Amino acid sequence: MRRMSETEQTCPDCGVAFELADNYCRQCGMYVAALRTLTTVPPQSLALEPARTGLPAPVKKAATAVAVGTALQLAVGLTGKYLARQAARQAVASVRPTKPVVARRRPPEKANGNKPVVVDDGMEGATAVSETLIIQRTWMRRRP
Repeated sequence: MRRMSETEQTCPDCGVAFELADNYCRQCGMYVAALRTLTTVPPQSLALEPARTGLPAPVKKAATAVAVGTALQLAVGLTGKYLARQAARQAVASVRPTKPVVARRRPPEKANGNKPVVVDDGMEGATAVSETLIIQRTWMRRRP
């Protein structure tokens, strides 16, 4: 009969020796991994670690980077809008006529109400054009 070493045990089902590293008996196929003896942890090592407050360092760095990036994007966006408004105001101011525009005064309408009312705004010869444009696009396909 073969001698068993310290790393071997016998199968309770068929009695054949198996290695402690085996999960199943090589003879009958019984699950023998459950028969292993487990090492126990000494009670002093079971003490709980104090709860950590805050986030881990990599997360803190990432959160800081995201916050700074967001603040920069907001600042650049607001600055860009401000500069665009200022440029538009200067462009409009440079196109405006130099003489002041006279406030429009409507003369009192006549009692019959059928006569057109003429407003003198100091812009003689000016023409106003109003146009309505409707576009319709039609696609036609021919069958081959």
